[in-house]
Amino acid sequence: MLKTLLNSLKKQLSQLDFQLQNEESSYRYASLQIPLAKQIALSPIRFSDSFFLSQPDSGFTLLGLDSLLSFKRHGVQRFDAIKDDFSRCLKQWFRNDNDSLHLPIAFLAFAFDDNDAMQGYWQGIPNTLLTIPRILFKEEHSAQSLIVNIKLDSSYSAQLSIIETLLQLFFAQEKTQTRQNAHSTVVKNKQTDTAYKHWKSLAQYAIKQIKSRKFDKLVTSRCHSLRTSDTISTSHLVNKLAHYYPCCSILSYSSCDKTIVAASPEQLLSLQYPDIQSSAIGGTISRNKQSDQQSQSLPFFLKHATEQSSGEFSESKKLLKEHHFISQAIYQNLDPLCYTLKMPVTPFLMKLHNLYHLETPVQGKLMDKHDLFDCIKALHPTPAVAGIPSQQAKQWLINNEDYDRGWYTGAFGWIDANMNGDLSVMLRCALIENTQSKKQTIHLFAGAGLVAESNPDAEWQETELKMQTIMEILR
Repeated sequence: MLKTLLNSLKKQLSQLDFQLQNEESSYRYASLQIPLAKQIALSPIRFSDSFFLSQPDSGFTLLGLDSLLSFKRHGVQRFDAIKDDFSRCLKQWFRNDNDSLHLPIAFLAFAFDDNDAMQGYWQGIPNTLLTIPRILFKEEHSAQSLIVNIKLDSSYSAQLSIIETLLQLFFAQEKTQTRQNAHSTVVKNKQTDTAYKHWKSLAQYAIKQIKSRKFDKLVTSRCHSLRTSDTISTSHLVNKLAHYYPCCSILSYSSCDKTIVAASPEQLLSLQYPDIQSSAIGGTISRNKQSDQQSQSLPFFLKHATEQSSGEFSESKKLLKEHHFISQAIYQNLDPLCYTLKMPVTPFLMKLHNLYHLETPVQGKLMDKHDLFDCIKALHPTPAVAGIPSQQAKQWLINNEDYDRGWYTGAFGWIDANMNGDLSVMLRCALIENTQSKKQTIHLFAGAGLVAESNPDAEWQETELKMQTIMEILR
């Protein structure tokens, strides 16, 4: 298969070179696409500057290997700067009239805080990153394509040599992945009293701020670190996440000695111009899977108010209040950008492997003077990850949390040459640090939305539950 792909690439490259010479083109980059007749198992593989994005329920997967071009930004103008970088790049890109994929497709990710210096365990990860891979595998509804992005200069032969090496490594790893160790044993660091006390103190302070009406909601978070006894198979971890959380957006991103893995239930935005969609996720409830099997047993918040105990009624009101803040804020932030915008009156139930969320989709038609980056600026940070008012809550969290969030509660996804794309909030994620030995350090992140009625002990348990998304697969 490798030989066939390389021959097809060389043939396309020769045709492209002939076409560009006849046109006396000034283009500097191009994409070559080959539909794959044979299905390939797409999984994360350990290359520096590689990414894996998947939405299992939608049958959509992207696997990018190596980086042809990368743009890195930080600061308050980061989204405008990265948009300008990408726009200038697109002006230099040769595009075929029959380009149905709107190439190139780039990976986009950014941190919660625009001024986060990305120190400590985030060292080496950019604050805001847009990268166009050298090789991209794309799968959509079982149809697969290989896309090669190249620079149009005299280095064709050198580039083809790099591409051939990457493909050889990919196909060699694809054959051996199933024979690798499934996963390693994790040495769990017990939660210390200090960590719990700090969380409780921060939560109490946040609730006090809410009760004084400085905020309607604050989303406090924490980081928990643990060590492994051996190297983790990223492929195994991601495949398990895709199996248990098929309705989530799955991520694996590797750079140098670090890998970020996530299974996010929350869509920041999806844009296929002019159609835009965002998703309000708020209200988290532990899921009793044994009770799920009994049709007569409903989660307490789905029962009629008259059938709930006083405690259940109080908790239902809190969950709905928290969710209402989020859905209203997303609607209000998108409304000025859209011709039309709609959302249902009551939330839906999102059922995940170990918990429930309340979800409200927000859908509209984007005005032609706005684009994906305008939507990002309008939506980030959502009340689901910061609070309300969002910008003030974000700054309060930056000032009061005892760690830097990095990409956690930022976002990740893809963007194409038409400025369409899909981004998910960076939730249920882990940062894996490799060391010189086989042992690794894993940093887990989780948060909980606080309103005036919140109980710090219950919110601590919610963060524990969210960390189980990754933890239960590592055991």
